[in-house]
Amino acid sequence: MSEYDKSRKIANEALEKGKAAAEQTARSVEQSYTATVENMRDYSLKMIDMAQANADAVFELTRRLASAKAPSDIAELWTAHAKKQFETLTEQTKELGIAPGNVEIGGAALLALSR
Repeated sequence: MSEYDKSRKIANEALEKGKAAAEQTARSVEQSYTATVENMRDYSLKMIDMAQANADAVFELTRRLASAKAPSDIAELWTAHAKKQFETLTEQTKELGIAPGNVEIGGAALLALSR
């Protein structure tokens, strides 16, 4: 076997190994991409469900506020709603894997309720 044939054989073997490695890398990237898309879809659906629950809570509060008979009823309803929503937000952030300290909550009243 000539030097040319030996070199050609080595080059072909290296090319085949490189091709196999590239194919394996492509499969790994495809699997990773698929898993990422599925996770993003699940996360989006979770966010939609949470938004729906939060919107429902606001409509329920509005309905109750509209039927309140005294200012003290309004204050009681508002305080109960704020406390419940704070608890809901805490649960939702845990469910999404977000550290509660990383979520800014509007209003010092909600922060006070947590104490």
